[in-house]
Amino acid sequence: MRVVSSIKPAVAARLGLALLIVPIYFISASALRQNTPGLSLLGSPLILLGALLVAFTLNALPILSVNLRSDAPPVLSVSLSLRFWNLAVIVTGLLLLGVLLGYAFAENFQARPGA
Repeated sequence: MRVVSSIKPAVAARLGLALLIVPIYFISASALRQNTPGLSLLGSPLILLGALLVAFTLNALPILSVNLRSDAPPVLSVSLSLRFWNLAVIVTGLLLLGVLLGYAFAENFQARPGA
């Protein structure tokens, strides 16, 4: 069994970069404390995390190759192609996810006086 993506790596990188614009816009506007148009819609966790997940998945599929052979014993081989733009989108998406999770943690788990 071989899993192969039909998405071209260059197309995946472009789509991933377009999807990363949404979280970058939200984080930039939030950091600058700007009340920009569309911030309430784009601030939805479903949209932010969904954009990051789709960008990650689109760029992981073209560079990751998984091959399972049913020999005795079964052999699983995983290979990773080093394509700069796909890896850049993946790393940027993971960094943005870290920023969002760090913000959520810092915002919701503040030290309370007297506790």
